[in-house]
Amino acid sequence: MKKSVFFLMAALTVVAMALSACAPAAAPAAKKTFKAAMITDLGGLSTSPDTKGFSDLCWDALQKAKTDLGVEVTLLESKELADLEPNLTKMASEGYNYVVGCGYLFTDALTAVAPKFPDVKFAIVDSVVDAPNVQSLLFAANEGGFLVGALAAGMSKTGTVGFLGGMEGPLIKNFEVGYDAGAKTLNPTIKILSGYTGSFSDVAKGKEVSLTQFKQGADVIYAAAGACGLGTIEAAKENGFWAIGVDTDQDGYAKGSVLTSMVKHVEVGVYSSLKSAFDGTFKGGIVTSDLKAGGVAMSEMKYTKDKVPAELLAKVAKLAEMIKSGAIKVPGTQEELDKFVPPTIS
Repeated sequence: MKKSVFFLMAALTVVAMALSACAPAAAPAAKKTFKAAMITDLGGLSTSPDTKGFSDLCWDALQKAKTDLGVEVTLLESKELADLEPNLTKMASEGYNYVVGCGYLFTDALTAVAPKFPDVKFAIVDSVVDAPNVQSLLFAANEGGFLVGALAAGMSKTGTVGFLGGMEGPLIKNFEVGYDAGAKTLNPTIKILSGYTGSFSDVAKGKEVSLTQFKQGADVIYAAAGACGLGTIEAAKENGFWAIGVDTDQDGYAKGSVLTSMVKHVEVGVYSSLKSAFDGTFKGGIVTSDLKAGGVAMSEMKYTKDKVPAELLAKVAKLAEMIKSGAIKVPGTQEELDKFVPPTIS
């Protein structure tokens, strides 16, 4: 009796093992999709590739992450300042792993929202938010501005150049003082006119302020004013002076009227930040992209380079190398500009 029971149990064990071997393997748990969201400030996205701004570069970074990493991405455009905090909260509460606020206007909103969602990775462009789950992505716009300022002063026939800013604040001042320092390095007696639109989207106002500067003698005007700068370019095209673009390569917007553009590679910084969150290597803190790191640069000037004297191009190239080596410390504030002593260049 005991033997028969033993043999029966052994047979059942064999059958069970056989059935187990034949059964399909359990499907692995599906990998949770990584979700990334971008929120624009008041500038929004451009309606044309020819008028792209820094918000478009942020979105380019997310599109690259979608293609390269399989990240699920979404875009939310803000219409007014009151939208910023609710929009950040919405994306964080809807399960997005990474949320980037594209623009310094997000500073207060992100300071309030980030601590409420410690598991969400946030990034902000052009400002600093001190939180362990926030990367602050800064770009040395003053260094790029220094180079285009030197070029502007070298190309001016009137001895007067202009600067057009958008909304006043430390960020745009950083563009302006770098431009001023570069212009004064090339020409210590250069006259620099400065004007602000109070907006990043009012093209007509940008054109109006630029025309005022032109009538006061400025024959090169650098616009760091978002879409307002398109008004500067239109005015330059219609009146025969030089415009200098910003953020993206705007040289093709009015071929032959845009001397150069000060390019900020926001797309590189945002993509690197997003990828670190995707890879699990994200760390909060400040990440600065400067001239040496390729975070800022001058455009290739494909429509105007033949109009710039070779000697001037060589001087600008030398200044770039001096900045990269640390021989020139470009001012970033008005206080630093007031103390700046232009270097001697041969």
